[in-house]
Amino acid sequence: MIETLTKPQDTANVETIHSETVLHGKPELLVPIDEYAARESISRRTVDRYARIGRLEKVKQHGQTYILDKPLKPPPVETVRTENVPDSQIVQFAQADWIRYGFLQARSKSKTLWQTYAITLTVLFVALMLASLWLFTQWRFLTTSAF
Repeated sequence: MIETLTKPQDTANVETIHSETVLHGKPELLVPIDEYAARESISRRTVDRYARIGRLEKVKQHGQTYILDKPLKPPPVETVRTENVPDSQIVQFAQADWIRYGFLQARSKSKTLWQTYAITLTVLFVALMLASLWLFTQWRFLTTSAF
């Protein structure tokens, strides 16, 4: 559904597209490409380049080229001042969340499992080294002549 709106102070026609989806909550204005370039203080060639790379959206209707009216610069982010929270309180909240979601238990179980695995492999490796040393000495003792 497209309507043509005229502003009393502006001679150019501006069209509005009424969106039906959730993604486009506000109606989007279609502005003629020359008017958009003049308002943003850039050349028409730059507007065409921005439309080609996807930064702006170009629409052709009724033999004219329009640009969806979006600002080139993002709106300034408003910051909210909050009071300083000591780190000890933050850690308590974080640990409470981790415990609630089971992250701490899973981490401790995997850590102890890994440690047990590493200790077992170390003991097994040392036992194999001692056994091979003992077998080597026995073999050398049996193969050497007693002369």
